[in-house]
Amino acid sequence: MKTTIYYFSATGNSLHVAREIAAKLEDCTLVSMPELRESKTILDDAERVGFVFPTHYFGLPPLVSSFITKLETDKDSYLFAVTTSGSNRHFSSALQQVAMLLTEKGRKLSAGFHIDMISSYTPLSDLPPLEKTNKKLEQAELAIEKAANAISAVRGNHEAEHFWLPFHAINKYWRWNLLPRAYRKFSCTDACTSCGNCEKVCPVNNISLHAGKPQWRENCQECLACLHFCPVKSIEFGSRTAGRKRYHHPKITFTDLTNPKK
Repeated sequence: MKTTIYYFSATGNSLHVAREIAAKLEDCTLVSMPELRESKTILDDAERVGFVFPTHYFGLPPLVSSFITKLETDKDSYLFAVTTSGSNRHFSSALQQVAMLLTEKGRKLSAGFHIDMISSYTPLSDLPPLEKTNKKLEQAELAIEKAANAISAVRGNHEAEHFWLPFHAINKYWRWNLLPRAYRKFSCTDACTSCGNCEKVCPVNNISLHAGKPQWRENCQECLACLHFCPVKSIEFGSRTAGRKRYHHPKITFTDLTNPKK
C-alpha cells in the first residue's frame, strides 16, 4: 500500500517519529512540509497519507495548517495525523484542528495520535534531567510503535482531546496576536561565531546574516530550531532562555533537518 508521510520538525522529535513509522510501512515516502511551503497546490494519490508535526501553543503550527489546506488527496485515502508534544494530550487541539481542516476539504481524518516527548519550548521551562529525558523518550518509543501498528493495519483511531475548544482558542490567539511579534524576542550574544546554522535550520527561511549576525524577519514559526541548534548557545528568546539547556532528539542531527533528502 502506497504511503506518504509529510512531516514538520524543528528539533527532531517529529522527524524521528515519522522515520520510525515509515520504517514499519511498505512503499512509504517521507516528505518535508517546509520543502513544499511555496507550492500552491499539492497532489497526492497515495492510499495512506499522514501528517507528523509538533504541537505549538496547544494546536497546529501555521506551516502545518497552511500545508493541509493546499493538499489534495483521493477521497478514499486513509488520512492520519501524529502530533508530538511535551504535555498531556488533553491540553491540545491539534488533532481536532486537522480534522476540521480536512472536513472543509470533504475529507475525513481516519486516525490521530499524540506522542508525549520532550518539550523544546525552553522559554516556558528548562529541559528535565538527563535520566528523566531518556526515560520519557523510551516511553515515547512504545507509543510510536502502537501508532505505527494501527497505521499499518489501516485502523481507525482517534485519541480524544477532551478540552480542545479552549486550547483551540488559545492557539488562535497566539497565531494572530502573539506570533507576528515573536521575531522581536530573539537576540544574539557576542558568543556568535557567524556559523550560519540558524539561517540553515530555519524551516521558513526567516533568518539571514547581516554583518555575520542573525536577523529575524516577521514570518517566524516560533519553533526555536535556531536557538537549539546554535553550537555556542548564543541565541536567546526573551529573558528566560539564558542558561537553560538546548535540545534536539538524540537520533536526529542538524544535517537530517537541513538536508531532508540525504
